[in-house]
Formats: sequence, C-alpha cells, structure tokens
Amino acid sequence: MKKIIIFLAAICACIAALAQKTEIPEAPYLPIDERTNLVTYQDVVKQEGTPQVLYDRAMAWAKKYYKNTAEVIKSADPEKGVINMRSSVRIFYKDKEGTMRFKNIVYYNFKLECRDNRYRYTITDFKEKATGSAPIEVWFNTSASGWTPSMYGYLSQIDEEMQKLIASLEEGMQPAEEVTDDW
Repeated sequence: MKKIIIFLAAICACIAALAQKTEIPEAPYLPIDERTNLVTYQDVVKQEGTPQVLYDRAMAWAKKYYKNTAEVIKSADPEKGVINMRSSVRIFYKDKEGTMRFKNIVYYNFKLECRDNRYRYTITDFKEKATGSAPIEVWFNTSASGWTPSMYGYLSQIDEEMQKLIASLEEGMQPAEEVTDDW
C-alpha cells in the first residue's frame, strides 16, 4: 500500500511539473478599438503645415517607405488630404532547432488624413493571408481550438513592425531641413 501511495505521489509531481511547462504566457499588448474590437493603431499628431503640405510629405514618405507604392496606395485624394493604403507584414515561427522560419503574411489597412497643423493615422483590419477573412484578434483567444502560445509571438511581431512603421511615419512627416549655401 505504501508503494502505491509513493507511486501516485510521484505521478502527481510529474503531472504538476509538466503543467508548469505548458503555462499560458502573458498576452502582448496591442491597442484594441472599443467600438470595433479590432487591433487599431490610431493617433492624431500635431505637425505644422497646411493640409496640402502634410499630404505631400505623407506621399513622399509612403513612396520612400514602401517598395511598390502602386500596389500599396489604394486611393489618394489631395483635395481631402486622405491616403488609403493596404500593406502587409511577414510573421515567423521558430522551428525545432530554434531557427526563425517564414510562416505567413498579415495584411492591414492604413489611412492617413491631413488637416491644418495635424494628421491622423489609422492602422487596422489585420488579417492573415492563409485564412483571408479571419482577423488576428482570434489569436488572443486561448480557449480556441488550435491555439498555441506561438500566436502571442505573432502578435508581438506585428506590434513591433507597427511601432517601426509609426516611428518612420512621424520622422517622415517632419519638415525637411533647409540647406542654405552661404559661401
């Protein structure tokens, strides 16, 4: 009887140790719009300039940032100061050897609106290419069938890329330095 109790205690200890290894990690923070419940990066940035000047800077930035602006820019209205874009980020997974491998592409919508002394960007509607219509927000649902902790890693990769994009945009919207030739 004593041996059975020791054996059962050892099994319980092993199960508890394995359960600790499969703990769900903390979800990464991505901004969620309260109205749409979609991951949405949005901000109004104060920047001196007329709507036309800001629009021109935004177009110049987009042409520099994106390799194929003809594919990315879906519509551009200089009179309203609005640029609508659709682009993507690549996400990766770690294989058994720890090497990062390409997993898929995640598409997003990006809207820039220019007004007097300010512009607003809205980046939202993230969808993985493989599923087409499934938003990335499903990756937050740890109780969904097929969920894996790597999905949090994908979300973190997307957030990292969006932070880089926003930083680049804010830098690109700054006025160009005027070079004077005082000789």
